[in-house]
Amino acid sequence: MKIVMDGKEVAAERGQTIVEVARRNGVYIPTLCHVPALEPAAMCRVCTVELAEGRRSRLVTACNYPLRSDAEIHTDTPLLRQNRKVLIELLASRCPGSETLRELAERYGADLNRFPAEDRQCIMCGLCARVCERVGGNVLALCGRGVEIRVDTSFGRLSPTCIACTACVQICPVNAIRFEDVDGERRVIVRGKEASRVPLRRCTSCGARFGPVIDLVPVLERAGESGVPPFNASVCPACSRRNLARRLAERHFEQHAVEPRDAGEES
Repeated sequence: MKIVMDGKEVAAERGQTIVEVARRNGVYIPTLCHVPALEPAAMCRVCTVELAEGRRSRLVTACNYPLRSDAEIHTDTPLLRQNRKVLIELLASRCPGSETLRELAERYGADLNRFPAEDRQCIMCGLCARVCERVGGNVLALCGRGVEIRVDTSFGRLSPTCIACTACVQICPVNAIRFEDVDGERRVIVRGKEASRVPLRRCTSCGARFGPVIDLVPVLERAGESGVPPFNASVCPACSRRNLARRLAERHFEQHAVEPRDAGEES
């Protein structure tokens, strides 16, 4: 299989997506809704490239298009730059102030003030809902239809099944989701509204609050990591590391302890 990307033949395996091939060969293709840990969904469309297979040439989304035959790919043509520019401008109107969109705008010459700001604090990439389905408790989902579609909890209420893993916070490309630990609870805030409140454990060693009070067994099973050993749920990570360091130090000194000398032994 011969793959030519931006005029240069690149290494590729059958079934790999265009984004995978590009990243493997150091070719930049912008993405907002794609992370390797999740199945591609092609929600943001900024990864669109020009693909020529045989006599047929068309625009395809690079994150979810698998390569199965000889192809020529262009990732940065004037048409693609113009398309990405307009997409960035539209997304920026939904989420003004996003540092990620500002960086993309500088790269493609987009005008962040071209469209009236809607300030919906979301670009509808769907990453938070997908990672919540994979790791969390199916708390977040895409709700509504058409222009009213949004990320929300069931019935827009505080979720009783959230595990406060904050995977949605970490994966959001525009930092529209955040969490805060207040009064012994972890609160997940989506689009300016509280989505859940989960109690935090109290460390039996130092008394500090740390991870949420949840059962990790089903979470690890959903994530395909059922073999992970249980953690010490009563001690915070800082105290756990301190205790481990102390045990390692004690074991080291025990192994290299100096034997006491007899009274008559020469020094």
